[in-house]
Amino acid sequence: MAVELVHSDGWLDRVGDGFSRALLREDLSPKTVRTYGTGLKDLFTYLRDQGVDDIHHLTRELLEGWQDDMRERVPALKSSTRGLYATAARQLVRWAADRDMVDLKLERAITGVRTRRKSDEEGRQPIDEEDLQRLMVCLGPRRSRMTLIDLRDRALFFFFLETGLRVSEALQVQRTAYQRARVRQKGGSYVEFEITPTVAVFIGDYLRARTDDLPWLWIAIGNNTGQIRQLADSGVREIWRKLCYRLGIERFTTHQLRHTAATILLEQDVDHLAVAKHLHHADTRTVHKYAHVRRKTKQRTLDVMEDFIHEGAQISPELLARRSPPGGRPRYR
Repeated sequence: MAVELVHSDGWLDRVGDGFSRALLREDLSPKTVRTYGTGLKDLFTYLRDQGVDDIHHLTRELLEGWQDDMRERVPALKSSTRGLYATAARQLVRWAADRDMVDLKLERAITGVRTRRKSDEEGRQPIDEEDLQRLMVCLGPRRSRMTLIDLRDRALFFFFLETGLRVSEALQVQRTAYQRARVRQKGGSYVEFEITPTVAVFIGDYLRARTDDLPWLWIAIGNNTGQIRQLADSGVREIWRKLCYRLGIERFTTHQLRHTAATILLEQDVDHLAVAKHLHHADTRTVHKYAHVRRKTKQRTLDVMEDFIHEGAQISPELLARRSPPGGRPRYR
């Protein structure tokens, strides 16, 4: 289907920019906005291939053709990717319909994509107990000639294990406020976390080895260039991959560290609500409205994580006595 291109406020680039600004005004995370943008870029590319550059000419046939194209490509896009792109397109149609650019009925042309949910055996289980012990014994003790990367990986692993934060949340943390801070979740709300003395020691060792002045707590170092930049989620996955390869254990994900933290706390009889608060579970919002976790119970949660990491990582009293960098708070008590 080809139509004559006419300059109007319905040009795709303008529409895409306006839609992105609207998402940011809703306080969606930049990562979510970028993900939606990738999906819309794919849609706009297809529309332009059909000779359409004005959203006023959007039709059911075009939307259905785009969805068929995603599925029939070689290689075809994964169902999860097609699902994300479809969600972005559906949100765009709603936004454009509110501005009388398209008919809201076009939303029905965008079909939901059925994706197979991962089972517990595919990444939702905690790290194997023996593998976890090997990881902690390998990473915990301070050894001579540890490089900046060694110190970073050590601190990063125990930081994730203790806090149970998601990758997108952990990578927001600034180096000047890592012991107790607020981070934004993917839905736009903010949550607080704090760390215990042992993990503070690990991070302190890592920060003392850094010579850069970047504000982020977690950084990546280029293999060939040596360029220092903010660590990305892909970089975290690569750190875990190399670590597992070196130890000869099964690969794990950051989300498994989150499940591992929950398992540790529950096995130590920490209150279920306290565990939910610690991991910022979205599916306990109703409980949060009617219940309150007292400071004593929160402290119990932190104490359990501190004892588990301190013992498992085989930390000497002399090491724990070392203070964190100037300005940091070495203990949470």
